[in-house]
Amino acid sequence: KTPDYNSVNPTATPTTTLRPQLVVGSYASSVDPLQPGSQFDLKLSIQNLGTADARAVTMVIGGTVLPDASGTPSPGGISGGGSDLANFAPIGSSNLVYIGDINTAAVLDVTSQLIVNVTTQPGAYPLKLSFVYTDSKGNRIVDDQVITLLVYSLPQVEVSFYRDPGILFTGQPNMLPLQVTNLGKKTAVLGNMKVTAQNAELTNNISLVGTLDIGGYYTLDAQMMPMQAGTVPLVVTINYTDDFNQPREITQTLEVQVEEMPMPDPGSMGGPDGGGMVPEPVAETFFQKILRFFKGLLGLGSGKPETAEFPIPQEGGENGSIIEPVGPLK
Repeated sequence: KTPDYNSVNPTATPTTTLRPQLVVGSYASSVDPLQPGSQFDLKLSIQNLGTADARAVTMVIGGTVLPDASGTPSPGGISGGGSDLANFAPIGSSNLVYIGDINTAAVLDVTSQLIVNVTTQPGAYPLKLSFVYTDSKGNRIVDDQVITLLVYSLPQVEVSFYRDPGILFTGQPNMLPLQVTNLGKKTAVLGNMKVTAQNAELTNNISLVGTLDIGGYYTLDAQMMPMQAGTVPLVVTINYTDDFNQPREITQTLEVQVEEMPMPDPGSMGGPDGGGMVPEPVAETFFQKILRFFKGLLGLGSGKPETAEFPIPQEGGENGSIIEPVGPLK
């Protein structure tokens, strides 16, 4: 029999499987950057991208493994005891977070409080999240997700004065005895340390710090000439490179008190116009008068002395008296 090539055979229509699919659309940490010992809130945005609703969703931080991987319902509930919590551990609750139902195309925000282990070294760490739920037929399904959290170990330093700078005066150079101390638990490698201030001229205000051991310190004696009185903030900036080779800065602020430079008292300058002490005329003796008389005869000048000189004690007077030098004669 000759086959009929014009006839069309019916094709089977594919059956659409209705299944939920939970994914983490975005996540964020309340603390940035994360460091060993940091307590933070991890906010997750969970989306249902499947074609069916997810019922009784439970999130397991650190991941979980079901007793029956085939998805067949089994007694015993959800186990989170085998989760990997070596670097990030839950605070205030267990690693099982009950979410509830998530309908198709719905988005739900979940927040969980975690802590970074103090023994965690700087690096990028994957954190496994398992979403355990049931579908419309009662089958138990697990959707595993992995997010990445970055852990830093930033320098812990303090900028201060190694002695009291005292009160500074305007228009005068003053020294700023600055000091940076490593308060962390490991050696810190720092770059340039720079101090700046407004309405002031600074010199010797930048220097390379280098390596600071635990508890070590570095001093910088900057020179500052303030132009305005009052409380002047000093901004100290230290740059360095973090664990992911990204440039960072440490900025701390100190304050100094500045007063107006006191002006000299005109009365202390002396003289008739200054209001100071006016030199008293010298009291002439009988012999000085005779000496002036003979100088006048010889044309050497017979004027009286106008100012007194400081007396210089000399021995040799009558009865052990002190002979004072004679002031200038005219």
